[in-house]
Amino acid sequence: MKRIVVGFDGSEHSHKALERAADFANGATVAVVCSADVSRLIRDPAGGVSPIDPADAEARSAALAEAQKYLEGRGIEGVYVEGVGHPADVLVQEAEESGADLIVVGNRGLNAAKRLVMGSVSTNVVHHAPCDVLVVR
Repeated sequence: MKRIVVGFDGSEHSHKALERAADFANGATVAVVCSADVSRLIRDPAGGVSPIDPADAEARSAALAEAQKYLEGRGIEGVYVEGVGHPADVLVQEAEESGADLIVVGNRGLNAAKRLVMGSVSTNVVHHAPCDVLVVR
């Protein structure tokens, strides 16, 4: 295995996914992906629309820094990607572009109603990934 892509947003479920990706790394590069979901657009004062909420951008940067510290502590080479778009789409795109061997995602354990309304990142990744997918509970 040469490259593993992992979704990470700083949540408990993404921490578990990062830990599992690190367990599987064994010399592979781990690409940590954190994305801004453009479905949550915000209005800026100039009257336009911005997909980037400054507070969200700061949270994503902090999450990636946390992931970097973790991987460096385990001696694992990491690549850190801040994407814009639905998290599942960003993960699949990163896997396609980098030729990933594995995508690792956490599972929030949504009930059927929430999954129907919100969608599930892990389900979408499983259906569209160009490689194997590991869903961590």
